[in-house]
Amino acid sequence: MRALTSPAAVPFNYWVQAARLKFLPQGVLPVTIGGAAAFAAGVFNSAHFIIAFLAAAAVQIGLTMFNDTLDFKYGTDRCTIDAKNPFSGGSGVLASGCIKPRQAMTVIVGLYLAALVAAIYFAVTVGVWSLGLAGVGAAISILYSAKPFRLAYRGLGELAMLMGYGPVITGWSYYVHTGSLTPEILLIGLIPGLSMWTMIIINEIPDYAEDRAAEKRNLTYRLGQQRAKNLFIISLGAIYVYIAVLIGTSVLPPAAALAFAGIPLAFSAAKAAHRHYLDPIKVAGANKYMVMVYSVTNLTVALGFLLR
Repeated sequence: MRALTSPAAVPFNYWVQAARLKFLPQGVLPVTIGGAAAFAAGVFNSAHFIIAFLAAAAVQIGLTMFNDTLDFKYGTDRCTIDAKNPFSGGSGVLASGCIKPRQAMTVIVGLYLAALVAAIYFAVTVGVWSLGLAGVGAAISILYSAKPFRLAYRGLGELAMLMGYGPVITGWSYYVHTGSLTPEILLIGLIPGLSMWTMIIINEIPDYAEDRAAEKRNLTYRLGQQRAKNLFIISLGAIYVYIAVLIGTSVLPPAAALAFAGIPLAFSAAKAAHRHYLDPIKVAGANKYMVMVYSVTNLTVALGFLLR
């Protein structure tokens, strides 16, 4: 019985597959932006940055596995590792039987508990608002797929992730250094938030048939593949327009214009999506470029604060 429930019974490479580390930047780059903004303000705390970074990484991996586990139990994400777009539809380890849902949940609980310890530490050393912000982020990550809310199944998941991966994480990561929040940091947090919104849309497109079969009424389900593809392309452009507005209004430093280096990648993502949005396998090119767009754009925004 223990072999069926203990995470130790699973080879390590399957846990790496389940963690889907290609998506780790979505959890940690908002922390990097918040830390860089605090550095520019002269209040950076290196120990707090490391703790926040590790806590965000734990939540990102835990959230990824939690969503995969619930989607599997609800009847979506049933493709195996060898029969799917590698950027969508879950990790495939549950469908293949490599990891049992109970084993996954044991690890997920451990990851969230580790993040909770960090949140309590910041509440004691910095201020109680850090715990409140962390609580909002944790609630969004859990309610995204969990009953009774199941935001991802009601067309609200994309907006929830925009806020959670945007102003919430970015504001929290700034707060643990400064003990305060500013309107500017919340506006800056919309950059990773918009990036996450855009990534979710392109990742939903290859899952369209499975999501419809499982009644997962996300935004792509409601719009259809063609309109979702168009929304993806518009959202890509909106990221860079928004960055330009923040630079023009001095919310971002001029050096944040380095983020425009991601535009060629965004163009490649848009082109691949336009050509292949009806093919769940070939559209993986758009998924891959969007992962690169997210990382390059948000990393260079953080770098812009360090070069100001």
